Amino acid sequence: MKKIVALVTLILLVFGMTACKANETADLLNPDKPIVVTIWHYYNGSTKEAFDSLIREFNETIGMERGIVIDAQSQGDVTQLATSVFDAANESIGAAPMPDIFASYPDNAYRVHQIKPLVYLETYFSEEELAKYRQDFLDEGRFITDNHYYIVPIAKSSETLYVNKREWEKFADSHGYDDEKLSTWEGIYDVAKRYHEETGKGFFSIDANANFILVTAKQMGSELYTYSEDGTAVFNMPKEVAKRIWDYLYTPYINGYYVKTGRFSSDDAKTETVLAYTGSTAGAAYFPMTVTPSEYEEYETEPLVMPYPHYDDGEKISIQQGAGMCIAKSDSAHEYAASLFLKWFTGKEQNLKFAISTGYFPVENEALDETEMLKEVTANPAIIESIKASSVMFRDYSLYNSKPFAGSYEMRELLENNLFGKMTGDLSLLNDRVATGESRESVAKELTSEQSFEEWYGEINREMKLLSEQFGH
Repeated sequence: MKKIVALVTLILLVFGMTACKANETADLLNPDKPIVVTIWHYYNGSTKEAFDSLIREFNETIGMERGIVIDAQSQGDVTQLATSVFDAANESIGAAPMPDIFASYPDNAYRVHQIKPLVYLETYFSEEELAKYRQDFLDEGRFITDNHYYIVPIAKSSETLYVNKREWEKFADSHGYDDEKLSTWEGIYDVAKRYHEETGKGFFSIDANANFILVTAKQMGSELYTYSEDGTAVFNMPKEVAKRIWDYLYTPYINGYYVKTGRFSSDDAKTETVLAYTGSTAGAAYFPMTVTPSEYEEYETEPLVMPYPHYDDGEKISIQQGAGMCIAKSDSAHEYAASLFLKWFTGKEQNLKFAISTGYFPVENEALDETEMLKEVTANPAIIESIKASSVMFRDYSLYNSKPFAGSYEMRELLENNLFGKMTGDLSLLNDRVATGESRESVAKELTSEQSFEEWYGEINREMKLLSEQFGH
């Protein structure tokens, strides 16, 4: 009898504490005295329109009922947003005050957290509420220093292969290729080499070099960083991984098989500078349905969208990306109001509206269903095909993201620019030497030689070591 009484007492105590907590947080808000919650984001164009529409819906319903006004402000693109938040956290001269919520990738969230603490989600989200999110989306915002979640997944993306279906089918039919040929990096390289030899043009482009490098390592069963629980990490690129990156990123660009002339590969696809590229699923709407090879030519095409390529001997792995939302530590009222908004925004109905209309994935398990996603899709065929390809990846692939640590933001920047910068410089050198009478083939052979590879491999390791030392690794 004593045990039963003790158990009942414990249950009543727990329920009492829960009720007190609920009343305590509920009392933080007053509809007659609404508080303003500021959000900084990087959305532009149609994405911003979709986001602003949902902000208005919240402010006119839940916000009005509870006493919350969401003030959403675009800070430009992702890089500009990261800089603005970092400056605000540092209280730099001329910087705006820290927002209550800001969109962020894990690397920037981690470096901001070292200066201006963030709220870990378990403070305001119950286990049941967190369990609604796809686990690997949620895990992206877990910091290795304390194992807490700090980023609410908002809308996620990966990368897929986009192809000019009309021109690809012409070339494929004349050479006995099928679409499966483009499913591997080896197949893409072979096609691009042959296409260049016959047309003199590039076939393929890679939008995000850092993603390609990180995923290549994972597909080969490795990882570029060795992590420690103290928030540090050591760069570790095995030579065989580096050589694979060299062979399938640098070499085909130097030989003209791959081409990238601007920031986004979809721009090169629009002018038929390339016929295929890997790009974000969130960029599906930018696939060019009308292609203009010259000022005198124009034709309509269709999108062929396939899962992200893998190596013949590698695992099926693709990147997981898409900034989530962080809550900055401030006062209980603003933190609680911020959490209420984010719970509402990531609910199935609202999140499907926002994610699918902009080419992203919703984040709750219930919403991540191909049928549910296609119900919300626009008439854009590239988004439709991207959803279908992504559904295959959700089933057959592993999604990967590197963990944030001290200096990870800067290291990613180095990965993005190091080899691409070398490639750009070497292409300029190649053209200069050809202009003086040297053979393009001989110069390209020299630039892609084993000696050149060894020099680059030593260089990137030295640069990473210097960067690591700056952050005390």
